[in-house]
Order: sequence, then structure tokens, then C-alpha cells
Amino acid sequence: ITMLTRTRPLSFLPAVVLIVALLASHSFHFVYPVRAFSILTQRRLIGFSTRPSKCINWNSKRNENDEESKTTIERNKKNGKRKGSKRRLSIGIKESRKVRKGSLEAATIETGKVPYGEKSRRYRRSVFRHSDWVEHRRSNSRIVKNLQGMFFSGVVRQLRSQVGTVAAVAALVLTWNLGIFPYLLSLWPGLQSFPFISPIMLPSIPFTLSSPALGLLLVFRTNASYARWMEARTAMAKIIAHGRNIIRMGSVFSDDKEAVQSLGRATWLYIRSVMNQLSSPDEDEELYLKEVEKVYHGSDSAIGQRIVNSPERILAAWKQLSVELHSLPVPDTKALIETDKSIIILGDCMAICEKIYRSPVPLVYTRHTARFLSLWALLLPAALYSAFLDLGMVWAVLPASSILAFFLFGVDELAMQLEEPFSILPMQSFCDQILVASEILAGNTDDDESSIAAGGKNETTNTSKVAVIPTTA
Repeated sequence: ITMLTRTRPLSFLPAVVLIVALLASHSFHFVYPVRAFSILTQRRLIGFSTRPSKCINWNSKRNENDEESKTTIERNKKNGKRKGSKRRLSIGIKESRKVRKGSLEAATIETGKVPYGEKSRRYRRSVFRHSDWVEHRRSNSRIVKNLQGMFFSGVVRQLRSQVGTVAAVAALVLTWNLGIFPYLLSLWPGLQSFPFISPIMLPSIPFTLSSPALGLLLVFRTNASYARWMEARTAMAKIIAHGRNIIRMGSVFSDDKEAVQSLGRATWLYIRSVMNQLSSPDEDEELYLKEVEKVYHGSDSAIGQRIVNSPERILAAWKQLSVELHSLPVPDTKALIETDKSIIILGDCMAICEKIYRSPVPLVYTRHTARFLSLWALLLPAALYSAFLDLGMVWAVLPASSILAFFLFGVDELAMQLEEPFSILPMQSFCDQILVASEILAGNTDDDESSIAAGGKNETTNTSKVAVIPTTA
């Protein structure tokens, strides 16, 4: 620092700014960029505030009469956190609009910080309603909202090491070219004759020629990951549709309410076992056991325990579903065969989900793309220095390199996040839909309402091709 400040006091500025920014981003989780941008945009979704009346303060002693603040203070006491005696700058989530339950913003309100990485995947399981689509289509504040969210985005936090490395290389290039090399040249003018001691610069032609290949690699990888996500979503949609169809046909062709309810529980158990197989054991195992115990209670508890203790829960639940179907008192064998076709399709969808879950995009493709992108981005500051030197804007190398690295690494990160789709799909919502369908469709067997089974008893003389349920003596 002393050497540089004697020659060019400002030549060390990029490195100093970079070090301070990295320390701030690592220690405070992008606190100050969020605050500055929130002030500039005058947005009140997520920001920083010292006003105690309209925000939830996580590290302060204010608002102790507020119910949410009391809950926060009690949680901090349990976690061993000390309450500061001074007023600290704290994150506040504005409560000016309704927050969608289970969203990333709701998680930020709950935990006091923006989750990212693996912890954020559980909050990306969006289930849209009409109000969500209206908010999604709103265009009057879309640009400002998206730019504001950039500073606390999970993707930004996930990429800070990659972007920070590229920024460090850019700062090193500027420091060497503007500070260290001129200083050494002033001490030893003969250094110009050494070819390996010179300013760090590269021509832009290699980057121009290689950028289409890099773009194709990133596009193909992103498309492959999105295709895996779409295939997984389609498979789950088929599972839900045929699960409902099994319960519907069972309730139509049988008037035994208990048997239809058992069929509905078996259908739910199969889909819930699929979710358990495709989820993290740390996240779902305990919840799976509780839900199975809640649904299979009383005389049916032995069935639930047998499925839970099975080494292959999906196969055991699949078999139990077939057993429940064939135990229905259905006089028409053709109806039983048609219903069994849906169970076969459930097995096909299970195989598709297992294929996606156990087979990633070929690792050789992923690694080659990552190596190509990393080397390309790390050498980019030297090429940008040559380009900006002609324009007299060498200081723009640092922000330009960081921005380009963010977007390119961001595309690769999106592909990485979509490659395994089941942890970001709303699997719990799918299982709940089957449970609701079981309760509703099984209720159609009530003999006081206009159920199809009851209608069949009154239409035994109908000669049309409408399905009729024969009555028993």
C-alpha cells in the first residue's frame, strides 16, 4: 500500500473497494446494498428501517408490546441470542401488502433473513391462485421490483463466490496495470525488454469467437434442465389425475362407503410414499411418519406400519392400492379392469420420477460447461482492459466483469437448480389434493344424496348405454 500510494494514490482503490465489498457481503449478507437500493427506489417490500411502528425488528429492544415482537424476542432467547442495548440497524419486512404463505418473502419474515442455497428450495414451491397471477402480470412496477430484488436474491447470494473471484481478478488486473507495473518500470526501466513482465492484457478476438460456443453450451444445459422439470411436473400431474380417477370410479361402482374410503387412503398413501422417496430424509421423514399415523389410525394402523417399515415403501403402497381395489364389492368386472389401468399408469409415472431423480444430466457435459465458463470469465477482465483502455475507461473493467460474470454464472446456476425438480415442486400440495378428493368423492356414496349408485337402483329398466349399477338381493 505504501509503495502504491507514493506513485499513484488511486491505483490501489479497486482492490480496497473489492475487499471492503466482499467483507461486507460475507459478514452482513448484503445489508448495505439492500438499504441503499431500498432508499433509492422508495420501495417498502423489504428494506431497512429504524421506525418501530411499521416493521418487525429482529435485533432491537423495541415493540415489546407487539405480539410478533414478543414472539421474536422469545425465539431469540431460546436460541441464545442477546438483545442489544443499543438501537441497531435491523431488517424490517413491511406489512403493507399480503404475503403469500410459504413464499420466500414469508420465510424472510419468519426467520429474519433471506434464505438461499439449499435452504431456499423449500420456499420455491409456488402454488398460484388468481391473486398471484394478477400480481405476476402487473407491469407498472415490474422493472423496479425486479431490480430491487436483485440485491437479496437467492441466486445472487449463491453466486457471490464466483462473482467475487472474477471481481478479484479484475481488481488484480487494474492494480498491476495501473499501479505495480508503472512503479516497477520507474525503478527498473529495463523491465520493458522482458516479455513476461508487461501489463496484463488480452485481445478480444478469442472471446468473440468462443462466446457463441459458450452460449450454446449454456442454452442446451438450461433447456435440458427445464425439460427435466417439465417432465417431472407432467408425471406428477398424471399421478394426481389418475389417483382421483381411481377414487372416482371406486365410489361410482361400489356403494360400500368403508371400502371406498380405504381405497382413497391407499391412493393417498401411494402418492405420499412417492413424495417421501423423492424428498430429503432430513426434511420429510418425520412428517411422513406423522401423516401416515394420522391417516391410518385405529384398526388400519397395522397397514400404515407395514408400509412404513417396508424397505421399498412405494412398491408396498402400490401393492396395497391394488389389494384395496380388488377388495371392493364391484359386480362389474369390466369396471374393475378399467380402474386397474389407472394403477398401471401410476407405476409408469413412478418409473419416470425415479429416472429423473436418479439420473442427472451427464456429468461430463456439466463439468465441461463449468470449466469453459469459469476459464472464460476469469480471463475476461484482461480482454475488457484492452477494450476499455482505448476508450479511456479502464475503471469500468471491475463492474463490467462482475456484471457479465453474474449473468453468465446465473444462467448456469438456474440450470443447476432446475436439474433436480422434485425439491422445488409443491409435492405436499399434490398429496393434499388426493386427500381432499378422497374425502369428497367417498362422500358420494351417501345414500341420502343424489349419488350415482343410488340412481342406478332407480334405473334398472334403462335400456340405454349408460352404466347401471346392478342391485343385490
